[in-house]
Amino acid sequence: MNFQSISSNTATMLLIKLHLFAILAPLAESLLQYQRLNLNNKSIHRHRHHNRHHNNHDLQMRLNPTSFKGTDYIITEFPRPSLRRTPNAPISKFDDEFSSKTQTMLSIMYESKGVGLAAPQIGLNELVFVYNPSDAKDMERVVCNPTITKFSEDVIVEEEGCLSLRSDECAGQVARSEWIETEYQNELGQKVRRRLKGFEARVFQHEYDHLKGILCYDRFPPEDREAVQQSIDRLLGLYDEDDALIDPDVEEARAAMPRPLSARWMPPLESDDDDVSKGGDDDVDVVFQKQKAKKGVGGFGMGGGGKKAGNKKEKKKKVKVRNAARSDNPKFKTTGKTKFASRK
Repeated sequence: MNFQSISSNTATMLLIKLHLFAILAPLAESLLQYQRLNLNNKSIHRHRHHNRHHNNHDLQMRLNPTSFKGTDYIITEFPRPSLRRTPNAPISKFDDEFSSKTQTMLSIMYESKGVGLAAPQIGLNELVFVYNPSDAKDMERVVCNPTITKFSEDVIVEEEGCLSLRSDECAGQVARSEWIETEYQNELGQKVRRRLKGFEARVFQHEYDHLKGILCYDRFPPEDREAVQQSIDRLLGLYDEDDALIDPDVEEARAAMPRPLSARWMPPLESDDDDVSKGGDDDVDVVFQKQKAKKGVGGFGMGGGGKKAGNKKEKKKKVKVRNAARSDNPKFKTTGKTKFASRK
């Protein structure tokens, strides 16, 4: 046996092993570090996943303040009877006590982050509401013994919520007249006649409904009512008295204008026809009149309209306009998004 040869081979093998170890050691450390990082990422993902569900649970129900500074009034929530009870008592005294009450209502409205508040929403069955459709102090309104003398045929469909429904999730589409003509008395008892349009008209109609025992939920189309039913059931479960009033007065609901939507509104296919009607059941028939093309208008988009220059009237090609958010077909252009009306 050649011991010199064996010794030489052993040394060679040792060198090879040391070389392999030098190569594989960093790889092993990298693999171990990757496993540690992967475990950490999974832990972070589980933590975020838990927090996301926790946050969603917290956001499902929007809690109103349990008390307000300087008053015992609180927000009356569905299904307390004052929200449905009719008729409400007219305002006859416009004294300092009444002025103080309306200022309290305004303070509660602001603290609740609403844009309007009706007397039934603080447990008072009186014909008065307050609102402010803007951030300007001089836009505050106190409305007593109101009447809407005329509703426009043109309606605007937007989402609405309500302080008395307490939930940000309890919102749905509501059709309101684009403009209204009103008569009421202000905080001094002076008679006022005003023609309101746009968002202020919507707020006025919303608060006017409260004086009739009607909630925006009553105007939701069936799809939206079904979507918020869980929130409604939760409010019902929180009220343990036996005097709950769930539905509005039948006659008041039947007289409500404009009529509630019979189905969730979809932007109609616009053509050269004068009107586009969205039919419903016997009690509901909402007409969306075609408007002239407008540029840079928020809310629903406008399409079509107009005549070409010249004496000869040319037949226009029908233009289909749909909301791309409701269709997978890219050829439909977006008509714009409806504004979410602030909670009222």
